[in-house]
Amino acid sequence: MMINTYVRTFYSEGFSSLVMSHYNTNFSLCFNRWVEKDSRGMEVFDTTNGLSTTLNYEDASLLFQVAMSILNGENAENEIKAVLQCNNATLTFDCKKEENNQMVAYLTIDKNNQSISFKFSDFQYQIKQNGQIVTKVIQAGVGALAEILHGYLSGIGTERHLVKLADYYASSKDENQQKSYVEIGSSGGHQNGSW
Repeated sequence: MMINTYVRTFYSEGFSSLVMSHYNTNFSLCFNRWVEKDSRGMEVFDTTNGLSTTLNYEDASLLFQVAMSILNGENAENEIKAVLQCNNATLTFDCKKEENNQMVAYLTIDKNNQSISFKFSDFQYQIKQNGQIVTKVIQAGVGALAEILHGYLSGIGTERHLVKLADYYASSKDENQQKSYVEIGSSGGHQNGSW
């Protein structure tokens, strides 16, 4: 059984695209390495050699909580490294200081001796604090990831996927039931089993 419902794709120039979808009862992440900008200025990603994994409910909850701790300011100035083992892959959520002493967030997948990183977008703005201009950062990409994970965790926006999943189970149950009737009918009228 493989029921997949596309949710959203994020793009990170120079790093990768991050494709998110519902996969059966889990949440799927697929990383596709950035290749180049084409002659029209469009970003090109290698979709044939992507790395993917799925998150169960608890895994998605962990990523959501880490993202929210950054967004709520609990860890806005602290470096974070959350490592998650899931489906033969390792996901690492990093938030660390880089150039200009600003926090930058990454999600990296390691699988089959390969690694692909996604860099979350941010927005910088300036405010006046104690008479001085200070640059602040809004983690817009981390916020978008948190909203999507919140939707998965709470069931918001998953109606279409749940209908597809229910339809699949109903049709597979009908097929199994029809198969049982055929087996009973071909047994020469004799009862199989103890029923």
